[in-house]
Parts: sequence; C-alpha cells; structure tokens
Amino acid sequence: MRTFQFSDAKSHKFWNIEVTGTSFTVTYGKIGTNGQSQSKTFATPEKAQSEADKLVREKTGKGYVETTPQTASSDAESLEKAIRANPHDVAAISAYADYLMEQNDPRGEFMQVQIALENDSLSKDERKKLQTREKALLKKHEKEWVGDWADHFNAPTNTEGRGQINHTGGRKYEFKRGFLTTVHFGELTVNAARAIVKAPQTRFVHELFIGDHRYEDEYDAGSDIPEGGTRDNDFPGDHILLRWPQLQHVRRFQYGWESDEVYGDFCHFQCHLADEHIYDFVKQMPNLEELLVFAHFQNANKLVALPMPNLRILQLYHGWSYPLEKLAKNPSLTKLTHLWCHPHALNAADAEPYIRLPQLRAICRSRHLSFLTHLRLRLTDFGDEGVREIIDSGIMKRLHELDLRHGGVTDEGARLLAGCPDLKNLQFLDLSRNGLTQAGKDVLQATKLPIALEHQHAEIGDQDSYGDRPRYLFEGDYE
Repeated sequence: MRTFQFSDAKSHKFWNIEVTGTSFTVTYGKIGTNGQSQSKTFATPEKAQSEADKLVREKTGKGYVETTPQTASSDAESLEKAIRANPHDVAAISAYADYLMEQNDPRGEFMQVQIALENDSLSKDERKKLQTREKALLKKHEKEWVGDWADHFNAPTNTEGRGQINHTGGRKYEFKRGFLTTVHFGELTVNAARAIVKAPQTRFVHELFIGDHRYEDEYDAGSDIPEGGTRDNDFPGDHILLRWPQLQHVRRFQYGWESDEVYGDFCHFQCHLADEHIYDFVKQMPNLEELLVFAHFQNANKLVALPMPNLRILQLYHGWSYPLEKLAKNPSLTKLTHLWCHPHALNAADAEPYIRLPQLRAICRSRHLSFLTHLRLRLTDFGDEGVREIIDSGIMKRLHELDLRHGGVTDEGARLLAGCPDLKNLQFLDLSRNGLTQAGKDVLQATKLPIALEHQHAEIGDQDSYGDRPRYLFEGDYE
C-alpha cells in the first residue's frame, strides 16, 4: 500500500491506494479519522497497476506528499530512521557517526567532534583542538551539508558571528551532534519556504523558528499558494511551509520574536504578528516538546485542545485568548512542566482580563497537569484570592517557579505565601507590579527566597483605574 498526505491552511488529509491483483482500493479522508474506501476492478493486473499509477500522478500533481514507510535497505537508512524518530538518542547518533567513518564520509568525523565537545570535563587545550577541527570541517563541507535553500534567506545585518539573526531579517541554521537540526527564519519569504520544502538536507531538522514574514507584493504564484493570493495578516510563505513533510519531526517550534524578559519590569515585545496558521502548523507536529508563541492570537481554543503528549513547555505571549480551562482538560498534557502566559495588554473596549480566577483554578486542580513545576500567569485580577487558591490546591508542593507579575496581590497575599510551608520548594517568586506595600515586601524577603518585588503599584503611582479596571492591566507590554 502506498500512503500520501496533503496539508495546507484549510485541510489536513490522507489518501492511500493498495493494488491487489486485478483491483485496487483507495482510502481517503481527514487525518485522524478512518476515512472511506472505494474499490475498482480491471481486466488484468497490468491495467489495475496502470490506473493506480495514473491516480498517484494526479494526487502528487495536486500537492500530495508520499508518506509510504520505506523498508530500510541499508544500515544507514535504519540509523537515520531511528534518529528522526528520536533526535535525542545519543547512542543511535554515535553509531551512525561510526558507520559514516567506516564509509570515509567526513560527516562522521564532524558528528564525533560535536559529540565530544559536549563533554564538560575536556581540558582547555582539548576543547580548542576540537573546535579548530570543527571549524575546518564546516569550512570545507558546510555548503554541501546545508544545501542551496540557505541562499534564499536574507543576509544578516548588524550581527556578529556566523548564522546570527536580528529583528531586521537575517538567518540562522545550526548543527548539533553533526546534524542540521535548527532552521531560524528571521523573515520568512516565498522563495525560502519553497526551497526548504524541497531540500533533502533538512530531513533531520527538529527545531523551527519563524520570527516574522517579509511583505512581498509580487511573487510567483503556484499551487502551493491559495488561488487569488492571501488576505491581510496571512502570508504566502506560511502556506508553502505548511506542506513541508519535515513538520512531523519538529520538536521545538517558535512563532514570533521572543520578548525581552527583564524581571521586575515590562516585557518589551517585538510583536505585530497575527496567528493565522499557528494551529495549522502545530497540528502537524505530533512529537512537539516546546511550543513558544509570540503573536496576536485571537482564538486559542483549538490549539490548546490538540493532542500534544510530549509537550513540556508551552509559552503563550501577547494574545487575546487564554482558554486555560480547556487546556487543563486536555488529557495528553501529562508531561507539561512549564506554562508561561503573558497576555496582550487590555484595550479600552476590553471587558475583563484574559486570565481570571476560574482559569487559575482549572490549572491548579487539573488531574492531567501533574508535572507542572513552572507557572507564569500575568496581567490577572485574581489577586489574594488567587494566592489562596494556589495554596489550597496543593500545587505549591511541586512548583519551582511562580510568576504573578502585573497582578493584584496585596500584603494579605504576601502573608499567605510567607506562611505556606511549601513556599520553600520555590526557586523563584515574581510579584513585581502588584499591590504590595513595604510591609508585604518585608514579609516575603524574610523568607530568603529569590524574589522579584519591584515597581509595586503604590510605588509608581499606579493605583488609579480606567473605569472599573486597574491601570496596570493596560500597561502589560509595549507595542
């Protein structure tokens, strides 16, 4: 049986065909369903095969990608398959490096050098020698190991060192343990997306970053872009990249430029990015371990309900939608350890904060989030009542980080925290930009824990409000 998949911003479906003697059976439908089947019978086996091949050509011409499992024909293919399935398997990577060395392939030595550089016990001279060899191998073979797709990226500007990026464009790719594992789009373009989708060198990539998109008034139309072009805040490069078969192997996905995290102060966002296709990308990443979103997402309901059984870190910044009750009910999130949420600041027309007490309660009492150790919920209004919920729920027994910056916690909440026996488990507490006085700060500082308490509302004259909403909810970030 031959199997195929098609993915774009609107659909994610499969199409399979199996030839048996004088007939074939086609099965098709949405991925995740059983689909439906149709069979046809012909006069001879040759005619059945010929008609099946014709259908395959039609499907691939429409953008379907073959996903038929390949029987490993060599040790190399077996090892590559194992590494794509688990990119953290050092034993398989080392075995592959040994195999390549036996074949006199210089990539084997490069892999061994990078693996050796992970040893913290190396002497200074040993490390320098390995780094020199690493640079020499890259200088000679980098173009071959990366491929031509990198030529379509914007050239780096105002940066230092190979592969660095900045907010004006540029590119970054990275080798780890001898593999090209990381692709970092400063500004995604049509040509770059098309090139990387076709590049065989990217078959081990499992870290993908899309910072922003290049505004392109003119580009070559094709079947990989919606007929008639794209809408505002919808970029053609995303539509193309959504067809990349390698998405299924991605373990770390970041969409949007990260914020400038400064404890005790504002997050300085570089975010004007819409969320048109975050869900479309993530639904094709069944092995995702880290999802970092810095975008104006309007509705995260479908995103947080996706099956993500390997997800450890979820960062949702700068959005207007935080359906944490639905997230808390997702039975696949049993490995989640980090939940970091920093909503977009309120606008004048917004009725209430995006994270409130019911969302906090859902997270604290979720039976699925039993490994959560880092909780960051900002721009909230639950104040001391939320602190009481955190303590009463028992989640403090396992939290290492609690970050409630931009909130309404007062001295009462500070006393509750200081009196909680489980506070000692925390490695960091952030109550910056809350409603503490010096008395509340003194109570918490007496615990000797690492704490951020800067810029309390009274200290910065921020006790007034817009209508019935505290002013701090409108000052959570910069645009």
